[in-house]
Amino acid sequence: MISGVILAAGLSRRMGCPKQLLQLGNKTLLEHVVTHALRARLDEVIVVTGAYREDIKQALEGYAVNFVNNDRYEEGQGTSLAAGISAVSPKAKGILFLLADQPFVCPEMMNRISDAFLETGAPIVRAGANGHPVLFASDFREQLLQLRGDSGGRQIIEKMKNKLLTIKPCPYFVSLDIDTPDQYRRILALYTGSQGF
Repeated sequence: MISGVILAAGLSRRMGCPKQLLQLGNKTLLEHVVTHALRARLDEVIVVTGAYREDIKQALEGYAVNFVNNDRYEEGQGTSLAAGISAVSPKAKGILFLLADQPFVCPEMMNRISDAFLETGAPIVRAGANGHPVLFASDFREQLLQLRGDSGGRQIIEKMKNKLLTIKPCPYFVSLDIDTPDQYRRILALYTGSQGF
């Protein structure tokens, strides 16, 4: 069993508004990520909420996802990973972490990461060198539950770098973060140029 955890708890300080809910075509950024996750071969999809909890739940009404709230979202991304892990099924062999502001991470890329994990048994698998999406084996559950601050899972990845599997992204894979209005404009132009998904 592979679980998907979408981190959507942040304050979006640099953007000045909830970036998870910015429009891209006829959906929000978060809806694109959720749609891709639901199309991938993930056995469950969990959305971690925080700063804009009610707005996000309303935006995702009708989507087959589970929610978990991170009351400590202001302490950084590590607490969101921990909250997500707390909601994952105990049957999960691997947990794929996705960011709410990466709408171009396609289902095929998620499947390639999951397949590489199942085929090789690598404890951590990621696409390219940017860090997300990243899949952790369930063996890391306890370590992930202890995460604090804004480093996320990077400290675990650094310790395990000799066993980390980095797979080649799909040709059309884009892992751009959207943290500022300028980055959002770039994503809008990219989306318009590609005529959507």
